[in-house]
Amino acid sequence: MNLKIKDFVLLALLTALYVIVYFVGAMLISLIGPFGDSISAGVCGLLSGVILVFITRKIGKMWQFTIIELIVMAVFALMGSGYLPWFITSMVGAILADFIASTSEKPSVLKIAIASGILHVGNALGGIIPACFFAEQYMNEWIARGQKPEQMLAMVKAAQGTMGILATIITFVLSVIGVYIGYSILKGHLKEK
Repeated sequence: MNLKIKDFVLLALLTALYVIVYFVGAMLISLIGPFGDSISAGVCGLLSGVILVFITRKIGKMWQFTIIELIVMAVFALMGSGYLPWFITSMVGAILADFIASTSEKPSVLKIAIASGILHVGNALGGIIPACFFAEQYMNEWIARGQKPEQMLAMVKAAQGTMGILATIITFVLSVIGVYIGYSILKGHLKEK
């Protein structure tokens, strides 16, 4: 199951839609405060479940999630928001998601849901891991990029310890729910093989 040019084009278009959903979700959830940043990937997963189900059913080939994540990371890097730990955790999550949901022609909705959960947890861990294990460097990096010190301190506190674990669980659960919502929306419209 090799990706063809038409698959890359469709992935790029759907990833553009996914990025828009990510931005909208992040803006909305940021209204609840610093913890919102920790779970913004989960909100994206909730809102983009329909996109991931569509991609998996229409393309359904190995490396589809990895390509999506590479494009997403490139967009964020071009906007000045690229961060190596975020890239690493996101790519690990995407590769794991591919091995879960992209190795069979028609994976179950449960496999897609778990893949989405892992994909979005990978995104969330890009901020949670630095906040837990090298908070000072993490804060300094983003303060140098223009974040206010008090904002960064609040964000780090909202991602450490129990809050980080809670954010990871919430992100996974929201992403799983998003796939089931997406499947319920699309099940009458997708021709099953």
